[in-house]
Amino acid sequence: MPKKSRGATRRLKKVTPVPLMQMISGFWASKTLASAVELDLFTKLSGRHADVHQLSQLLGIHPRPAEMLLSACTALGLLGKRDKRFSNSSLSEEYLVKGKPCYFGGVVTLLDRRLYLPWNRLLEALRTNRAQTWEDHSDIFEQISSNLDKQRLFTEGMHSFSVQSGKALAAAFDFSQYTQLLDVGGASGAYCIEAVRRYLDLRAVVFDLPTALEITQEKIAESGFSDRIITCPGNFFTEELPKGSDVILLSMILHDWDPERNLMILHKCFNALPSGGTVIISELMMDDNKAGPVSAALMSLNMLIETEAGRNYSWAEYTEWLEKTGFKKIERIAMESPGANGILVGYKS
Repeated sequence: MPKKSRGATRRLKKVTPVPLMQMISGFWASKTLASAVELDLFTKLSGRHADVHQLSQLLGIHPRPAEMLLSACTALGLLGKRDKRFSNSSLSEEYLVKGKPCYFGGVVTLLDRRLYLPWNRLLEALRTNRAQTWEDHSDIFEQISSNLDKQRLFTEGMHSFSVQSGKALAAAFDFSQYTQLLDVGGASGAYCIEAVRRYLDLRAVVFDLPTALEITQEKIAESGFSDRIITCPGNFFTEELPKGSDVILLSMILHDWDPERNLMILHKCFNALPSGGTVIISELMMDDNKAGPVSAALMSLNMLIETEAGRNYSWAEYTEWLEKTGFKKIERIAMESPGANGILVGYKS
């Protein structure tokens, strides 16, 4: 057999198990981050430098585990270290300090407390096609709304998640030609807050279950936009959507349900819009061949853990539903955010 040239040998990429090790140990990093947030490490360290002994006292833990946690956070890029003293990295200072406008710790806590143990039962979910975060047969949001502590954990977590996605959406889509945005299942109101912040003539309505809206009203008041954002209680399965808005947003809503229910929701959006109105679907979109991206594919598995019939759908599937509902001139707009990689826009003629 002819020998391979030296150049061809160099071009062969060696396969190693390192990527597998990175995958299987991924929870080490997530639990490190979640534990640091739970201990309030980044808030306590904000604007200062401290050594292991000082931080062990601040955190209320023994110096041995304190040093291990600090080393791990430094290796993960969450802390910086100089002359035996630690400080927040720019990432942590911006997103993990409580009270800052872009605080992301809420979603860290939500995923850790609500999803870490249920994901340990992924094999059970795969074998049974059953959700793992709740036991009865009510839907996920009825289950959350029945407990005030669960409702606050969920809504606060989604707010941390949605602020960044709301900023990305407001930058990716031009709301300047619209007068009022209706956010269906709008949770904390983060998308409406970011939209009216950027577009000074826009008004907004958050439509959600009454228990969720109690927290929404707090967030709207804190934002200073109570004069431009209102809330409207309701259930989009049992009630019609309120009219009067010329653009409707469905952000991370349709991945919770099966195609039949999603078509029902889209029909209600169509009926609520005036002629010339617009609907926006914002999601982690699967590629049309459903081979990725990773964020959407893993979120889809999360819908197996969380819901009875949800999944992440492809651009093509959403497009088909929009056209079937009656929307025209469907547009795909890519964007980058924690909660969505793109939006689909449909117009009512």
